[in-house]
Amino acid sequence: MNTPDSLASKWLDRASSDHTIVFLLDALKQNNCPTGPLSSLVKNTTCGPDRAGGFAMNVTSIESSTLDKSSQNYGGKKTSSAPKPTIVICQNNIYDYPDYLRTLSHELIHSIDQCRAKADWSNLKHHACSEIRASNLSGECGYGVELLRGNMKHRGGHIDCVMRRANLSLKANPNENGEGEEVIKEVFPQCYADLYPFMRHPGSN
Repeated sequence: MNTPDSLASKWLDRASSDHTIVFLLDALKQNNCPTGPLSSLVKNTTCGPDRAGGFAMNVTSIESSTLDKSSQNYGGKKTSSAPKPTIVICQNNIYDYPDYLRTLSHELIHSIDQCRAKADWSNLKHHACSEIRASNLSGECGYGVELLRGNMKHRGGHIDCVMRRANLSLKANPNENGEGEEVIKEVFPQCYADLYPFMRHPGSN
């Protein structure tokens, strides 16, 4: 019988050769973030409900119960070495391999933003921008995925999904005091158009 941890382990092994994941790992290297094998960056663990993943920089050990919701960072022992992302995948909340890939891509894009732009996760504009990029580029707002959520809007549905998911993440930021939607609207045009490291939107044909 496949348990959540055994399935997640298989998915992690499989993801290491996925072309999008390999491409995102290469982007991390280009932004001076040490990477190494995917298995050295990713920890499959058990989380509370409604949490798919997270990431931290310069962490050698992770406690799944300690999550800094403002930064998407799991608590752990900090190191003084060059910044290296540690990505957490909440194996008990991942439904299948495509969902695993979308979650992993989402967190890798956050990691890229941290390395490239030195994002300040207490700054709502920084947080909002990275959430917009991660939701836009990870595939989590694809039409088929939205259909499974019961959202059947076709025209404009992708933008609505990105804004909705960015807003949900921003609400977990302790510095958000009801202004999250306005912050998202302010930064949305620039951040939605920022496709880095892709040359074109990965969902385009």
